[in-house]
Amino acid sequence: MKEEFMKATRLFRFHEKLNLVELPIPEPGEGEVLARVLASGICASDLHIMEGKISTVRLPYTPGHELCGEVHTVGPGVDNLQKGDRFVAAIDVLCGKCRFCREGRENLCVHRTRIGFERDGSHAQYCVVPAANVFPISREIPCEQAAIIPDAVACMYHAFTAQGRVQRGDIVCILGVGGLGFQGIQIARHLGAKVVVTSRQDRKLALAEKAGADGVINTKTQNFREEIMRFTDGAGCDVVFDNIGIAASVGEAVAVLRRGGRVVAAGYSDPEFSVNYQDLVLYEKEIIGIRGSTPKELRETIALVEKGVLKPFVYQTCEFSEINEALNRLRNSESLGRTVILPWKE
Repeated sequence: MKEEFMKATRLFRFHEKLNLVELPIPEPGEGEVLARVLASGICASDLHIMEGKISTVRLPYTPGHELCGEVHTVGPGVDNLQKGDRFVAAIDVLCGKCRFCREGRENLCVHRTRIGFERDGSHAQYCVVPAANVFPISREIPCEQAAIIPDAVACMYHAFTAQGRVQRGDIVCILGVGGLGFQGIQIARHLGAKVVVTSRQDRKLALAEKAGADGVINTKTQNFREEIMRFTDGAGCDVVFDNIGIAASVGEAVAVLRRGGRVVAAGYSDPEFSVNYQDLVLYEKEIIGIRGSTPKELRETIALVEKGVLKPFVYQTCEFSEINEALNRLRNSESLGRTVILPWKE
């Protein structure tokens, strides 16, 4: 392969697999850098994109939004970065001017575009990133762990702190432990909360116990509501994080909340859900959405990882040639956590 070309994955049509191709190495524009991609995380959003569920994606394009890389080339106007700087990339490219950007809620930016969604992403050997999205990280953090910080880890940090408002002594439940949930277990423990997690797979639950979960429930063989009430001595949970996002999961989450409790909805597989309306109203329960994280939260998450408080959980790594198999394992619930691509692995 000539030096001016790179390996990349490309989606040409919805409902089809990704294609491994050679593309010209892109050049950074004003205020941008060209990243040499060291690691790129695979996320369920990649599946949603392939299924045509995210309307802003335009084909053909290169997916991938969890990126750890090194600065290869800087574009015009970039004077604070240099070749070899290691970083993780914030996903949201922000306008910096809208109401939400001004209020510190940049994850809701009205005019945002996203790396790996509206822009070509990191499932490639090189990726163009705005310099403003470059967040330095210590070389002591393995690149595969660093890659998932901007999404899987920082997203859960935002979910637990800003949206879930988890406090010391709370009891929280993570519905559907996996790529996000394993990060959530560590964050819950950092915040001083007890955490119980669910899965239909004993292998995932065994990993969750090793990660520090205080309780596990196999929803295939156990009654979810009964087990939650047993775990909480009949009080219910303070917060439930729904990482499943199917029609029934939010309703199940609301049912096991204590009075005044909160459901944080992170998964979005189905377009609609239903709940017991009286239960929601009479006991002042809340259903709260969550997307991404703010730059401030990403910096805080990186600091916690660098201090060793959090260790991003990566289940496995793979090569480019294995990406469709890895996506199929995720689609079929066979993956036990985040899979990360190593684009230069031979």
